[in-house]
Amino acid sequence: MASAALTRFYSRLDLVEAEMARVVPKDAQPAEVYGLLWEFLALGGKRFRPLLALSCARACGGRESDALPAAAAIELFHNFTLIHDDIEDNSQMRRGQPCLHIRHGVPLALNAGDGLFMMVWRAALSIRSPHAAQIQQTLLSSFTAVLEGQAKELGWHQRHAWDLSVDDYLDMVGGKTAALVQASCEVGALCAAAKPAQIKALSTYGRSIGIAFQIQDDVLNLAGEEEKYKKEIGGDIHEGKRTLMVLHALPRLPAADAKRLRAILDSQSAGAADIEWSISKLQSTGSIDYASQYARTLIDDSLAQLAKLPKSTAREELEAVARFIIEREN
Repeated sequence: MASAALTRFYSRLDLVEAEMARVVPKDAQPAEVYGLLWEFLALGGKRFRPLLALSCARACGGRESDALPAAAAIELFHNFTLIHDDIEDNSQMRRGQPCLHIRHGVPLALNAGDGLFMMVWRAALSIRSPHAAQIQQTLLSSFTAVLEGQAKELGWHQRHAWDLSVDDYLDMVGGKTAALVQASCEVGALCAAAKPAQIKALSTYGRSIGIAFQIQDDVLNLAGEEEKYKKEIGGDIHEGKRTLMVLHALPRLPAADAKRLRAILDSQSAGAADIEWSISKLQSTGSIDYASQYARTLIDDSLAQLAKLPKSTAREELEAVARFIIEREN
């Protein structure tokens, strides 16, 4: 059951939706752009990142209304990456519906993704703040980090790279997943004209929970309950992902088992028996427990950062978000 603080956190969802509707025109022409954009945005989502920006602004004594344009820019960028990720991964479904490129073809889906990126900057340029240039630079830096993190992971697959360490994983996910979460928290603080120490604390908080979120997602993919997780258990094995657990396990496995695990992951066509075998090896090396504990350590660090802020309902919301990340089951 969600805590009262977590419920308050998500109660501002309508503000985010309204701001995105302000930025992205509905029923505009050509429909091949704007119709597709709203078809995708209407699929919904948790809007976790923009809501973080609003709570961080309030935690620093600011108004959430001042953070809304930056929050919308972040959520629109996130959705832009999802459209292109679905094409890169040849995904078939997104939130229970056929992906945009399945419904409309790759050319129109790519163009719609490009259009959404234009909307990102429409939102970013509407920021009205004495710190607008710093906020926009923070957004640009985080968007660049997402791009670079995604490229690193795609490159690993293309090169069949296995000369990777736990630090390589953390570097990759620090860009691909955590950079946007970190930016959400940082720009929320900047929009509130927060003190440098508060901005730094929330930036660190955001990076910690962003990495922990991805690690927990990786753990659930292998050790979750399919009914609760709502995705196929072991899908990351099938896709050949270099997760924290895999990179922790490989040097701890007997050479023959390590070779077989790499071959299974590289094939990107693992069947049920290979997935079951792979998960058993990740369990035997303690790698799943290692990843879970690593995520918990990150959450502990994030809560320590929040302790540097004044007590408030917004701080309680951010604390609840951090705890939920490692308690969630989907």
